[in-house]
Amino acid sequence: MRPYVLHWLEHHLPAGAASALAPSWFTCVGLAGIAALILMLVLARRRGIDPGTIASIVLWCYVAAVTAGIVVPMVIDGVERWFATGRFQLRWSGMTSFWGYLAGASAVALVCKRDGLSLARVADLSVIPLGVALAFARIGCFMAGCDYGKVSSLPWAVRFPTGSPAWRDHVHGGLIPADRAASLPVHPTELYEALLGVVIVGIAIAFARRQRKDGAVFLVAAATYAIGRLVIEALRGDAGRGIHAGLSSGQIFSLLVLFAIAARLVVARRRAVTAAVAVALVLTVAQVGEADAQPADPATSPEPEPEPPASPEPVLDRELPIEPIPVAAAPTPDPTERPLFSTGVMLGVAAPLNRRDHQVATLDGASLSIGYLPGSFGLWLDVDALSNAEASHNTILAAVSFTQRPTRHLMLGVRTGIGLTLVNFKDPAFRDVSGQTVRLEAIAEYAFLRHWAVWVRPLAIDMLAASELGGPITTYQFRVGLAYRFGSRRNAVRPPDPPPPPPPPPPTFGAAP
Repeated sequence: MRPYVLHWLEHHLPAGAASALAPSWFTCVGLAGIAALILMLVLARRRGIDPGTIASIVLWCYVAAVTAGIVVPMVIDGVERWFATGRFQLRWSGMTSFWGYLAGASAVALVCKRDGLSLARVADLSVIPLGVALAFARIGCFMAGCDYGKVSSLPWAVRFPTGSPAWRDHVHGGLIPADRAASLPVHPTELYEALLGVVIVGIAIAFARRQRKDGAVFLVAAATYAIGRLVIEALRGDAGRGIHAGLSSGQIFSLLVLFAIAARLVVARRRAVTAAVAVALVLTVAQVGEADAQPADPATSPEPEPEPPASPEPVLDRELPIEPIPVAAAPTPDPTERPLFSTGVMLGVAAPLNRRDHQVATLDGASLSIGYLPGSFGLWLDVDALSNAEASHNTILAAVSFTQRPTRHLMLGVRTGIGLTLVNFKDPAFRDVSGQTVRLEAIAEYAFLRHWAVWVRPLAIDMLAASELGGPITTYQFRVGLAYRFGSRRNAVRPPDPPPPPPPPPPTFGAAP
């Protein structure tokens, strides 16, 4: 898009000034680094962190990220050419963001360890600057025309000019003649990801108003980016980014990030449970030790004082002993209580019921589902990304559910919903098709921990209605996955009842007036 911007600026500015002001990919990446540095310094000063240390962290992170993002794809391309032709040659191969993220994160961890800073605290501090930097960097990709999307007929689809990566690929694929001045309209996936950076900034601002454990905001932002990248990658049209087993390198990295976050949460909970058990064992041993204590050595014990002579009169002002009143322990939370919110990731398949196999092949992929469950009725939002060799089906669906619990661990129910499906054909000669989706399905949940459960959706009938597809497509779908349950008002531990007041002291006898 830079030629278009440059052409517009030349009508208002001298040629030299227009060329300097027209943003390029390198210009936007430089602006991303400057914006991240300024924001990190401002936030560090507000939170009482040494600005010099933060500047060092940003510098090393930026250098490592840009270097690795450029060099690693060059090395990978050189190795592939060496295996193919027997010659190793380094050439420009673009920039891969996830290699940059990995190198930048490693540099931050090393600097934090060297300077004695909390890595989790610095990670939370970096969420807003990283979101802004992501927006700048992806605008730079849009200016350069790289990372473009699939052919689309949507109103906001864009055409890239002659010489752009999209134009070259469409010419080489025989989709347009070489004398065409622009490419076919494609998804502006670069702007989609820039918008994802804005969403991450909003999440960080919302979470900053609440007291959270160090590192929690960064984990939420990382999960948001990974999920968003999974969806955006399905709309990408540049085949040179690396496809392995039907997944792009960005999708593979995103799945690894989500797996690492899930493993981190599971390990943290296990550590908490282990610590609680250890404390309970220590307290138990301490109580046993007090109960089994041996009497003191008679040789070292003090001589007992002689008892006063017995008096026939009643003892004055002596109270009867009062037995201690046991206090009931706080009840433990029920690990199978109904949560208020539930979210999970599932893998599934969709087989067509009213199409032949050679017309619509079986689709498979991942789904993200988020539910609000205040009672037997619940509200859900699903995002599905299914694909086969010919096309991908991306669906966003809102649903309502009715559920019951026949046992403490098991929940059964039904759901019905309506949504929108976008069909992206992998052959760029076909344009996108969108249609309305109606779904009816059975759902089951088995809670094996207080916050974790297994989801199974064994039977789902999905009907996609679109006239461009030759009539509705009805599919049978099956999904299974892992869910995290949270936010239950009844999951909180109820404080123990206060002990009853002690009984009044017994009357005394023989007291002098």
